[in-house]
Amino acid sequence: MKRTTNWEQTTAIIRQTVRSLTNLDEQHVIAGYTLGSKPTLPFIVAHPSGTITTPVQHLYPMHEPVDTNISITIHSATQAQALDIMDNLQANFRDPEVHYQVKQQGIIIVGVLDPQDRSVIGINNSEQQYGFDLHIRVERNFESDQPSIDSIDIKDINITRN
Repeated sequence: MKRTTNWEQTTAIIRQTVRSLTNLDEQHVIAGYTLGSKPTLPFIVAHPSGTITTPVQHLYPMHEPVDTNISITIHSATQAQALDIMDNLQANFRDPEVHYQVKQQGIIIVGVLDPQDRSVIGINNSEQQYGFDLHIRVERNFESDQPSIDSIDIKDINITRN
């Protein structure tokens, strides 16, 4: 099976951007955690939502744009700190310069979805969670192993695929 999109690399680029915007280190901007390996507060989890859509029908599925959301959640001991980090981060992701820097690495920021409270009442009342989704677009790119017809010659007429 051909690899189409490197989602690990895509999410790593977003996590690196979050680190540069927040000045948090690599241990505090992560893809996920288990109960046994949770970082010290505050920390940020950035991971893909898993939903992948094609914004437009494309003639060649080997080279087409695809959209997904990267979920960004700030975990903090206080509501004020979580809100502060979340609000600053989502506002910075709307900055055209950040869009340009991320685009240079093959990711288009389509939109920053509305921030929201993601705390789970009764599960861990000592931790506040606020976040937003980053709507991104990348290009699916791979070469098919299937043969393709690039041109046809019929009675002195050549038909070529563009």
